[in-house]
Amino acid sequence: MAQRCSWYGGLLLTGLLLTACSQTGWFFDSDLYLASASWAGLLLLVFGLARISGYRRSSYHRAALPVITRDPYRAIAAIGIGGILGIYVLHGLQGPVSMEGTLKEIVLWGLYGSFAAAAWEVSRTAEGMASLRLGWHLIGAVLCGSALLHVYGVLDLPYGIYHTADPAVSATGARLGGLLQYPNTFGAVMAAFLLERLFALAPALQARPGALRAAAALLPLPPYTAALLLTESRGAWLAAALACAAGLALERRRIEPLLIAAAAPLASAALVYRQLADAKLAPAVLPGLLWLAGLWAGGVLAGLLLCRLRHSGGPRRRVLAPAALVAAAAGCAAAGLAILHQVQDRALGGAATLSARRLIYSDAWQLAKSSLWLGQGGETWRQSYRAIQSQPYVGGEVHSGYLDMLLNTGIIGLLLACALLLALIAGIGRACPRLLPPFLVLTVHAAIDFDWSYPLVWLLMLWLSAMGTGMAPLACRTMRQEEGENAFVREVSITERPQPIGALRHLLSKPTGIWSRTASQRSGLKGRMSFPPSELRKPILCWRSRLLHWISSRKPTVRYYRHQRTDSPKEGFRRYFPGTPLKPFCMPHRFALRLSAQWHRLPLLLGFLCWAVLTASLGMSEMKLRLAASAGEAERGELLRAALSWNPANTAAAFGLSELLPPEQQVIVLERSLRYAPQHAGLSWRLAEAHALAGRADPAAVWYRKSLELDRYSSDKQTRAVLALTSLAVKQSAAGDVSGAGRSASAAMGMLKRYRALAEGVHASPGLRNDRRFHLTAQAQRQAAFLEGWSGRGKRQLIRPRPGQAPTHPPLP
Repeated sequence: MAQRCSWYGGLLLTGLLLTACSQTGWFFDSDLYLASASWAGLLLLVFGLARISGYRRSSYHRAALPVITRDPYRAIAAIGIGGILGIYVLHGLQGPVSMEGTLKEIVLWGLYGSFAAAAWEVSRTAEGMASLRLGWHLIGAVLCGSALLHVYGVLDLPYGIYHTADPAVSATGARLGGLLQYPNTFGAVMAAFLLERLFALAPALQARPGALRAAAALLPLPPYTAALLLTESRGAWLAAALACAAGLALERRRIEPLLIAAAAPLASAALVYRQLADAKLAPAVLPGLLWLAGLWAGGVLAGLLLCRLRHSGGPRRRVLAPAALVAAAAGCAAAGLAILHQVQDRALGGAATLSARRLIYSDAWQLAKSSLWLGQGGETWRQSYRAIQSQPYVGGEVHSGYLDMLLNTGIIGLLLACALLLALIAGIGRACPRLLPPFLVLTVHAAIDFDWSYPLVWLLMLWLSAMGTGMAPLACRTMRQEEGENAFVREVSITERPQPIGALRHLLSKPTGIWSRTASQRSGLKGRMSFPPSELRKPILCWRSRLLHWISSRKPTVRYYRHQRTDSPKEGFRRYFPGTPLKPFCMPHRFALRLSAQWHRLPLLLGFLCWAVLTASLGMSEMKLRLAASAGEAERGELLRAALSWNPANTAAAFGLSELLPPEQQVIVLERSLRYAPQHAGLSWRLAEAHALAGRADPAAVWYRKSLELDRYSSDKQTRAVLALTSLAVKQSAAGDVSGAGRSASAAMGMLKRYRALAEGVHASPGLRNDRRFHLTAQAQRQAAFLEGWSGRGKRQLIRPRPGQAPTHPPLP
């Protein structure tokens, strides 16, 4: 039963990640909320079915078993995930920069925690490990295969290829982004899958398998390598090289077989890359597919030939083995030269990219210092970068996962994230070192790009952790058989009929397993805290064990036997409350006793229920928002109001609803939304426009000024704010409100002066990055002449223009 459930659990996790792959790695909130709500509901359903059916992970009764030390690295990882989640919850209670971004991070880290717990539980069994390995290969095949088929025109992926005419961005004019729609992150993911298969070659070929098994081991290398090369991501290439070097340092004795086996497939992938790069990722379909199949098969067959030459016996071995090594080295060198010749300008350049990243990192550090210890909540950079940027660059992402974590959660959250990663690295390195390189690729590349904005990347890292630490039983807890018994932990067989309903079994008088051994045999069991069977009955030891589990994730392996369900409600009551008469006043006492035995699980259960309710609420809000996009105008308003009722921090719903309302009601909706996002430049701008449409000049001037402080390098907003305030001044002056017109005109003049000074500063520094093309517009210059002339001639010129002269003030926006 447990084996079958683990197998299905692995398939369920695979389906979750395949869903993430098909939805851009859940980069967008709309996909994330609905998927997380479905995942939470599915987990609750599985938990409820398990409780109803009486399933337990182990059907042992309380037995004389040793206290098995739990994996400390998983405990540290769980503490890291829980700590980061707690910081975001604290921000949500105190009022962050963006409530919507903070709720998103709470959903994300709750998803990471539940996914890690499920994956670690699945990896406990051999069937679960098999399903995890199958899922890993299936996910890699979907990501890589869909991208290559899109290149050859078989599949149509939106934004799967990034086209550009800038040689500094792409040497060939096209970069592969695949299902993730971003070449850099897609390259890092492909590097992880490539290194996992590369370092699996040595143990797979060490036993000298047959030709089919060896070909199956070499088969994934060419497509993964070709996909990695087609991304043209220098950061992914560098991270892959560093991770590969670290893996080879750990596997020094396997460098030669790895080089010989992988040289030909990698060289064939380099040829595929050259052919596709020359065609700018738009080859002819049939000739291109034939070329791909030929190079793929040729690389695999050449790799098999080199492996056979290395393992050849007899007197020719002294000649053929070195010849195979020389041929492999020559093939790798030729492939490297071919790739470098194609991208030499881009590979050796990159000064502009480094300058832009350095500028972003400098501004981000200045922002982080404003709240250094706990950060400012989710999406701090996305909400605040326009207000603090020192130059008009474009950068909605901070391009560093660690720096983004520092902005959101401060130094404490960053330390927790580093502890989480180090614990996962240590666990993988101890249990399965060959999985370290793919894990290191994802952690290293996240330092120079926004990979962690894709939840898929975190889920893949946790998947590698589950596969790595789950492989520990295959190496560390290998079943050593002594006299037909397991030397470590033995399942206690149940021969007699269980005791009355609901009671726990007594300890066996002659325990089998570990305590049937001699003292010298028991002393050889390292890393385990063992107690004799008589000690396990003591309540003090039980409380000590629970306390030890609370502190250091160690608790005695005390297992309970659970009876099958009965159809009788009376028997079910007695099963849960043995020895209790069917009287209402006796039930609370017995229920409290059962509850106290599971007290350490209650916080986790309550926290998961709260997280499930939150994800369901956000998912319903997102569903209403999607329905509103395709609904009629009358129904659209109701759907948008429903979306805001499910999630008041939904800024997209607030924007959509404000477009359907008159100015007076727009102000109410936008002010309510600004409570959850006080630094949102778009909401401030929309509120200023609503006040201007309602004819309230003073509030409009205040909110225009606030919006421009949050987004000062926007030529469009600067110009429109001056035009709107000037129009309000004209209307007020025409209505006889001279003082109001003067205030509006002076506000417009002040904004115009600041706008002109800012534009002159940018224009006077040619070395500044002006990605947003910030400049003083012609409309603003004409408006400056009008305002200055009006201030010099007096306010009467505004009301009565000269005969035959058209008024120079602009119309209302």
